[in-house]
Amino acid sequence: MSKYSIPLSFQSLIQFVHDKNYPNKNEIIGHLIDRDNSISGRTLERYFARIRADLGLEIEYNHQEKGYFINEEKSVKVESFFKFLEIIQVADIFSNSLMNSNTILEYVSFDDSKNFKGIENLKDILIAIKEHKEISFLHENYEQKSKKEYTITPLILKEYLNRWYVVGATRNNEIRTFGIDRISDIEINKLSNKKRQDYEKRLSKFNHTVGLTYGEGEPEKVSLLVDELHVKYMRSLPLHPSQVIHPKNKDNKHQVDFDVYVNYEFKTQILKIGSEVEVLSPMHLRDEIVKILKVSLKNYRN
Repeated sequence: MSKYSIPLSFQSLIQFVHDKNYPNKNEIIGHLIDRDNSISGRTLERYFARIRADLGLEIEYNHQEKGYFINEEKSVKVESFFKFLEIIQVADIFSNSLMNSNTILEYVSFDDSKNFKGIENLKDILIAIKEHKEISFLHENYEQKSKKEYTITPLILKEYLNRWYVVGATRNNEIRTFGIDRISDIEINKLSNKKRQDYEKRLSKFNHTVGLTYGEGEPEKVSLLVDELHVKYMRSLPLHPSQVIHPKNKDNKHQVDFDVYVNYEFKTQILKIGSEVEVLSPMHLRDEIVKILKVSLKNYRN
């Protein structure tokens, strides 16, 4: 089992309430019984209390819908929680399978094992964040082929495209992002004198950011026109949590809206969709995508 495990009964309960449309108490109990976890109504209430206290998820009863739901306004970041739940579930599957057989890895194809470089740094960074301490480390600059020492107050860990990054405040109050695959010789230092709340406004910009770089000012409303086929992929794997998919039009296309900073990573995601997308607004983004496509087309001309 993974060190940061969540009881399987809690995992099953939370996932069921999240996926089901306002299940009632009998439906939840029946779901758990089907998974060899026989409980009473009183025990279910204790489960709700434990989940609230231990995991920060508020499962409440909606009298109008006559069922239970996860109150996202009162809970921790629900999307992040389910990402964490996915990680520990996969870790448990591998851990249990490897204990029973050493052939499990024959049936799994990883995208790129180099993506996990530096993963050993996660523990120290998390400890420093939790205990509000500074960390020092060497960071490698690939372009300049050099290493430089940094001291930061780590504030959050961020994952993007299967790689992990630490976002922290330097001693001169800059917010910097470092890939943990380029960090070495990490040390946990003294307590930081920086107050986390002083950086909350800047950190909140990541809520409107695809990837790692955000802009100044306010995020923008971006509208795309996307073919029905690709919208199916966007439903299963949204480009950003703010994504809103509107009903399809007579041409079998959907308007898809976002509330984001228009950064390099977001533009890259648009370009990946290729001919199945058109930028409707803002106009400066539409013009920039057109310019990029013209340069790309020029590269293919003889």
